[in-house]
Amino acid sequence: MIQRRAGFLVTAAFFVALLAAGVIYDDLSARNGAGVYDQVRLLNEVVDQVSEKYVDRLDRDELYVRAIKGLVESLDPYSEFLTRDQYSDLKIHTTGNYQGLGISIDIRDDVLTVVAPIEGTPAYDAGVYPGDRIVEVDGASTHGWTSEKAVNELRGPAGSSVVLTVVREGLSEPLQFRIRRKNIDIPSVPYAFMIRDGIGYIRFSQFSERGAREVQSAVERLRKDGMRSLILDVQRNPGGLLDQAIDVTDLFLDRGEVILTTRGRVSEQNRKYYAHDDVNYGSFPIVILVDEGTASASEILAGALQDHDRALILGRQTFGKGLVQSLFPLEGSEAALKLTTARYYTPSGRNIQKEEIRSAVFDLVDEEEPPMREARREEGKVPDSLVFKTDMGREVYGGGGITPDLVVEDTLSTVGRELVWDLRAKNVYFDYAVRYRAAHEKLPKDWRPSAAEEASFRAYLRDREVIFAEEEYQAERDFVLNSLRFEVVEQYHGKGAAVKAALDADPALSAAIGLLEQGETLREVFQLAQARSDAQEEQALTKPPVDQAAMQPPPAGEARAR
Repeated sequence: MIQRRAGFLVTAAFFVALLAAGVIYDDLSARNGAGVYDQVRLLNEVVDQVSEKYVDRLDRDELYVRAIKGLVESLDPYSEFLTRDQYSDLKIHTTGNYQGLGISIDIRDDVLTVVAPIEGTPAYDAGVYPGDRIVEVDGASTHGWTSEKAVNELRGPAGSSVVLTVVREGLSEPLQFRIRRKNIDIPSVPYAFMIRDGIGYIRFSQFSERGAREVQSAVERLRKDGMRSLILDVQRNPGGLLDQAIDVTDLFLDRGEVILTTRGRVSEQNRKYYAHDDVNYGSFPIVILVDEGTASASEILAGALQDHDRALILGRQTFGKGLVQSLFPLEGSEAALKLTTARYYTPSGRNIQKEEIRSAVFDLVDEEEPPMREARREEGKVPDSLVFKTDMGREVYGGGGITPDLVVEDTLSTVGRELVWDLRAKNVYFDYAVRYRAAHEKLPKDWRPSAAEEASFRAYLRDREVIFAEEEYQAERDFVLNSLRFEVVEQYHGKGAAVKAALDADPALSAAIGLLEQGETLREVFQLAQARSDAQEEQALTKPPVDQAAMQPPPAGEARAR
């Protein structure tokens, strides 16, 4: 989570540059002590030796950048020296705006591939499809390009044009698109709709500058459509701006309620933030969906609403990032420093920083306290120091992220799990959906694969050399077909329509709908969730322990929007 700073910071980078230019004189040692001068001189000497004698030729300026990066990155996993390009990329994520074409891209099978065009952007309007393989950009082959190279070539000033040559499934000849770049807005709320009678659903994907406005707009629209309860989905939401975390949380709390507290070495970092907005959606039940990709600003939102009993948290344990970074543009350069400057605490006093991330500068947790999840497994209980109380007296826990009020893990069987992960890792659903669209011009939003289409998909699996036993397929047949349905519907109608069409592909979302259909008030929803949680614990006592590491799917690459 990033706190924006208006001022500038002069770091060691500036002093190193001055030294290299012969500007730092002997009086530096008089002002700051001989030790500082000696260390700067030592760094300069090391750079000289490496620059002149290393086996491969290295750029001297790049060596200084590496030295600075090494200094900052040794502090903790989140502090970072940002080069011009990295700083520019960060600003895109925090502002939600850039100049380009409006497509998500990825390198798949060594080919630059369109994952999805963003609706309403130049690429979408030009007719670029998911699955299109970009083989040339302005006549230059994309063979061997990295994602970073592709980003640099596809971005450009608004009004400028670029020619894409693409290979499309089902066509014998490449297509060419001349596309004029525009300002692209990346929505924080990519879609929101009524998912059941009276139940609204908002997908909240990032805390950019317009995050609070977009959430508020979505809530207002859903209320006009008859919303009586809300599912707020922050699964895989990595966070963003601190002020947006505060403003979004503020929408759902009463004036004067604490949102979070920050504490740091510098006095200005010691602050308590309160709800103050006159807008208050405090009357309807809310379920917040979380998972291991829910981090930082998302955890502030989930933690505050959990502590004030304003929302039920459902899903899997969140990431566990309880630190705040401040952003300092560096004077005289286009670089910036992202520096950890504070810890944050939820209203009940929890710090949810995960135990395993430590720092030489920050003592993030008490060394003597085991992390919450380890304590539960090894001792059968949570240490008293990690137990906190909500406004209603419910127990919540610090350390290791936000623990959901109701844990909903994936429902994959032991027999079929590896097949499901294999299909996901090989992008089989996506590739089949691309092929399907090439052969079918239209598709209804409520499409379900027929028996013939299922047989066609299974034949495609054999063509892709996906090896599986019939027992594996039958064990996860419903999940596989729901995942296929999701991907095919998304090809034609976008991700929002796909979520609505294939609800069973997300067990957490299905569980949230079930609770809100049964409970009319938030208190009733809490009671239903507690009953289900108690039943899960009772069932777990009769089963052997599960290897949680084996439960996690292999990592997947992320597409980048350009």
